Amino acid sequence: MFFDALTMACVADEMRATILGGRVQQALLPDPLSVGLEIYAGHRRCCLLASAHAETGRLVLVSDKLRRGSDTETGLLVLLRKYLRGSVLSAIEQPPFERILRLTFDHPEWGANALVIEIMGRHSNVILVGAGNRVLDAIKRVGPKVSAARPLLPGQIYAPPPPQAKLAPSDLTECQLQQILGGSEPGAQLWQALAACRRGS
Repeated sequence: MFFDALTMACVADEMRATILGGRVQQALLPDPLSVGLEIYAGHRRCCLLASAHAETGRLVLVSDKLRRGSDTETGLLVLLRKYLRGSVLSAIEQPPFERILRLTFDHPEWGANALVIEIMGRHSNVILVGAGNRVLDAIKRVGPKVSAARPLLPGQIYAPPPPQAKLAPSDLTECQLQQILGGSEPGAQLWQALAACRRGS
C-alpha cells in the first residue's frame, strides 16, 4: 500500500468527521508493530489501527473489532491503557505535506497526551508523547547508535522528522515544472518525475 502525505490528509479528514471528540474505550496491540484504539463517537464504536510495518505501514479506520495479537502486556500497552483509555480525542494535526499525524487525547486524570503516527517506510513508528512533549514509549524504540540525530526513547523530548528537501506541491511553478520534466529520464513516467521532487511522497 502506497501511503503518502495526500493519503494521510484524507485519513485525517475522515477521522475529523467521524471520531474527533470521541472517547477511547480500549487500547490494544493487534501485532508487535501495530496499535489499535477502540473509540466511541457519534453513538457508535469505531476502531483505529496504526501500523508501523515497513511495507504495510498505515493509519486506517476499520469497521471490524480489533483483536489482540498477544496477551503479553508490554510497557507500551500498559502506558497506552493508562494515558489514553477514558480520554477524549481532542485534536488531529498533520504537518504540511508530511506523512505524520499527531492525535491529542485529553484525559480527566492525566491531562493531554499525544499519539504520533509516522508512516515512512522502514522508519515508520507509533510514538506515545506525554507532558512536556517527552516520549513515554514507542512501538519501535530508536537508540542513539541507530540514529544519533533523532533517538526515540522514553524520557527524551520528541522531535519530528526533519522536513524533506523537496518542493511543496503548493510552491510548484510552471517554470519549475518545465525544468523537472525536462530533466527527467527519457521514457520516465510523469508521476515518477513529479514524485521525485515533491514533498510528502
